[in-house]
This record gives sequence, structure tokens and C-alpha cells, in this order.
Amino acid sequence: GGPAGMSSYSWTGPNGFVSVQQNPVVSGSATAAMAGIYTLTVTNANGCPGTATTIVVINPLPVVTASNNGPICAGLPLILAGGPSGMTSYSWTGPNGFISTLQSPTVSLTATVAMAGNYTLTVINSNGCRNTLSTTAVVNALPVPAAANNGPVCAGTPLTLTGGPAGMTSYSWTGPSGFTSTLQSPVVSLL
Repeated sequence: GGPAGMSSYSWTGPNGFVSVQQNPVVSGSATAAMAGIYTLTVTNANGCPGTATTIVVINPLPVVTASNNGPICAGLPLILAGGPSGMTSYSWTGPNGFISTLQSPTVSLTATVAMAGNYTLTVINSNGCRNTLSTTAVVNALPVPAAANNGPVCAGTPLTLTGGPAGMTSYSWTGPSGFTSTLQSPVVSLL
């Protein structure tokens, strides 16, 4: 600031800022507390002083939000939710080259396990300030069910169903004559 070739430069500003450089850097990372009036006093070779002021405005970063509807099972929709509303631009990136400029895009109506991972949203507000946040989407693989029976059987002998895989949270069998069971491997009839 100020004309070049002065005998001295003296800056003062908010939070006790002082500098004797012609063009000082207040901070490598500006904060709202650095906003305000900065005053420069220069002295030329004849000892004559001059003063000028400048008003520094620090715009806040947008408070970005990023989330998803997971964890989900493969085959269900994977949807991202971004915020805040009213930004100048939204930019999502994610696994498998996913990109979108929508605030809250649908990644897929039938998600696959390969779509799991980090999705990053960058927003830019009307002041040109940008901020970024990521969300981790979890897409769980579907279990591979197995169903078998001990048939063919003769009338009057037990009919047993065998289900798999083991260790599932629930099992649900349905069959002829209104048969239902929540056992992994039920016996349909002993006779």
C-alpha cells in the first residue's frame, strides 16, 4: 500500500495488527476477526507524513452439510443430501467418476456395492466463498439365499426344508397350504 520509495510505512489495524512493511500479509488464513479499518501512515524523504485507510471485509465461509440415506442394501436408491440451500453452485464427486451439480442428487435408483465410499460436496456462495465436506455412503451386499429340501419324499415321511446362509438376522419361508415359518431349516410335516 501507499507510494513506493517512502522513508517509512506504518500499518495499524484490528486485533492489535501492526506492520512496517509497505505491503504486509495480515494472515495466511483470514478470519472474521481480521475485518475492519486498517490505517497506513507513510513518511517521505522530507519527513512529511501521509495517512490513508482501507476497510477490509471478510465474508464467512458457507456452512456446508453433506449426508446420504445409507447404510442401504444393494438394489435400493442411493441419495445424497447437500446444503445449505441458496448457494451459487454445488459440486459433488464420488466413487466410479460420479459427478453432479445438483444440491441433493440421486446417485442411483438401484445402488451397487461399488457405489459405496466417500462423496464430497463443494459449495460456493454468492460472495464467491467455498467450503467442502464429505459423507461416506455404505451399500451392503445382498445375501445369497439358498433353499433346499429332503425330497422327493414319500407320503407319510417328514418333509424338511434347509435354508441358508447361516447367521442371517431373519428367515421367512412361505409355501403351499398357507405354510409359513421363521426358522432357518423348518420341518414342514412329520407325517
